[in-house]
Amino acid sequence: MNRYVYHAPKIKTSSKLVDVRNEENEVVLRFKRSYKNLFIKLLDSFLLEGSSFVKFDTYSVRGELNYRGMKKLSKVGKTEYYIENYKDHSTYQITYTSLQIVAPELLIKSATEEYVVKHTPMDWAKFYYKGKEVARWKMKTTELFKTYLEIDEDSPIQDPAFFICLFQCILYVG
Repeated sequence: MNRYVYHAPKIKTSSKLVDVRNEENEVVLRFKRSYKNLFIKLLDSFLLEGSSFVKFDTYSVRGELNYRGMKKLSKVGKTEYYIENYKDHSTYQITYTSLQIVAPELLIKSATEEYVVKHTPMDWAKFYYKGKEVARWKMKTTELFKTYLEIDEDSPIQDPAFFICLFQCILYVG
């Protein structure tokens, strides 16, 4: 099992670059929230509670963009998320399959695979592949937003950048 840890920003609209460390305390990637421009950031920060314009970028330690996660609001009110993989140019579509507030369950689709995320309050968010839990994510506000990510060896996705992009979009900001 691979384990990673980072301290998420205490303010949802922060665009500070965050280091993600492995079990040997080495920085393995970085991420940050980004906005199209300052006006959009101010609008999101002061009028929209920081959850309307969601875009997270993950970077390699050399500064190369790996993944970009975005929230898309439709006119019908159904929220969707997208994660773009800049390494192989694939896209993941994420949609809610249950109530968004109480115990969200989300379906993640790529061109070839499907995954499920289930989250209950005060517990790990669990990532499933073919019905088996293969990764988990948890943020502890009691530890100043210290965040944990665990990826099992049999997970088809081993890149922590994907999971951090996913969970920052859907659970940290929402």
